[in-house]
Amino acid sequence: MGKEFDYFLAGIALVCGILLLSGHGEILMRGGNERERNKKYDQKKMERACGVAALVLGVATLVDSYMGSVPFTIGYVIFIVLIFAVLIYYIKKHC
Repeated sequence: MGKEFDYFLAGIALVCGILLLSGHGEILMRGGNERERNKKYDQKKMERACGVAALVLGVATLVDSYMGSVPFTIGYVIFIVLIFAVLIYYIKKHC
């Protein structure tokens, strides 16, 4: 896969992040057992947290597309795992 795919993924992540942060991304948060999730979590806080994570993921993907070295790609993968770990922790503790 080439840089075009990286740009596509980064663009999708940035658009989703902007939608979630602006309050128009509730359609992206659908699925699963919505009643149970709405009882357990604050939906607006979850949308904001996922929006920030999507924006950071999009920026990281753009940076990775410009850097072609293997060590940077390994760091990128570790950073993605870290983003999701922090997102899960934030949702469990604060939402």
